[in-house]
Amino acid sequence: MHIEKNYFDNLFNTVMDVIGKTKDNVKARLDLPEHCRRPELDLQESTNNKLPENIWKPMAEISLFFKDLCSSTLKVENLVRMAKNIVVISNKLEKILPPGFFDVMEHLPIHLVHEALLGGLVQYRWMYPFEWSIGKSKRGIKNKHRVEGCMVQVYLAKERTHFCSYYFDDHVSCLRNRPNRHDDTGKDPVVQSLTIFNQPGKGSKKRTLRKLTEKQKKSAELHVLLNCPKVQPFLDYLVIQYGHDQVFPSFITWFTIQKMPPHLIKNISWGPITVHTMYQYNVNGFKFATEKYSKNKKTNNSGVWVKGDDGNQNENVDYFGIFHEILELEYSGWPIKRIVLFQCKWFDPTARGTRELKQHNIIEVKHTRKYEAYDPFIIAENAKQVYYAPYPLRRDKSDWWVVIKTKLMGRVEVENELDFAYQNEISSVHQVVNAELEMNSDHPDHILEEVNREELDMPTNMEEDEEETFEKDEWIDEEETFEDDACEWIDDEETSEKDE
Repeated sequence: MHIEKNYFDNLFNTVMDVIGKTKDNVKARLDLPEHCRRPELDLQESTNNKLPENIWKPMAEISLFFKDLCSSTLKVENLVRMAKNIVVISNKLEKILPPGFFDVMEHLPIHLVHEALLGGLVQYRWMYPFEWSIGKSKRGIKNKHRVEGCMVQVYLAKERTHFCSYYFDDHVSCLRNRPNRHDDTGKDPVVQSLTIFNQPGKGSKKRTLRKLTEKQKKSAELHVLLNCPKVQPFLDYLVIQYGHDQVFPSFITWFTIQKMPPHLIKNISWGPITVHTMYQYNVNGFKFATEKYSKNKKTNNSGVWVKGDDGNQNENVDYFGIFHEILELEYSGWPIKRIVLFQCKWFDPTARGTRELKQHNIIEVKHTRKYEAYDPFIIAENAKQVYYAPYPLRRDKSDWWVVIKTKLMGRVEVENELDFAYQNEISSVHQVVNAELEMNSDHPDHILEEVNREELDMPTNMEEDEEETFEKDEWIDEEETFEDDACEWIDDEETSEKDE
């Protein structure tokens, strides 16, 4: 933990030129032309406000190294590759940073991979849980003159209350049964005949009656029908008979006139009777808020991500967007059937609007390109939260945002299908290559200058110099030297015996 923190503190303070903490300055770079004939390493002025690739890339690679090392999934083959990568990354950093930057902390990352191979995940070895527990104990101190005793009393009081809470009735509120901050209250206790209406979630108390347009109403009804398991057999039959293109536009009309049991799916074929909107909704451990509600706040909870299909039998397409409205649809019949939908604005999922940089495990979306098809609704339970980080550049990267997926705190996600670890877990580690080693020697930017022998004060003919040196040297007989040393050693032993 401290290696990670100290390493990035030094790197951040040096890059941002923090006064009193930086380990590099302009004066150190100005001395470089006097001692080294490498003009490409001299201090240069950048006109495009961007660092060269040979400078920013090693910093990105060391960041990705620590991210993969601290992930929740570690693979042996990836750790072996990381052990080779960290050596190359350290060499790259030594070429762009002064020697004063490298202290003990900058060399310790080489040993972290070996520790992970022996000890496993860093979550159970590093100081994160222990410092969190110590900090929590320190915050409970009231008597500054008796620190240790106060910490012990706080811990004992907490254990007593937790033990006694098991003897309380279930309706008594205590720390043990207190709901989480973003609790979704679980599923509705009233069991519905249609599983699509048994959705977890908790919305804000303030709700407003909403009237949908004809286009919005048809799209919302179609989305509910297509995601209902009871309707799937009818949909499969029509798709086989007529195909996707002809079924979806007229599916609602066809489904309404069919003779079906009223206690199953007849009620949802008539559409919702009322629609309410809300500004906040908790589901799956996430706290979602509309774009308008999150506009002037420090935290943004309007980013959404969902997996879907592109209509070409590809069901693993990532759709990223921003939802601007939360709708609660209520259908007729008993028991009352309610379902919550998110109305979203989707970014273009094609290569023109969404791209993945696999080497750095980054996903980018172009917020100026929107999804062409009109399909704005998703079921709230299927939504996962993301947020978007803009690039600081104003020109070539101004239209692109970086997608950062939110990781749940205190909850373990278990997928039905075993997918590859992604983003928050360890990614496929790529081998770091030293580009300078692969360059040809005849590259115009890396031509070796001819050394002037007069400046170096070296002899031009090494053979003549060696002969002169050997003539002046005295011949030493190794055997005679060894015998003299042995005699001296024997004399010392005889002297010591006489002394005794």
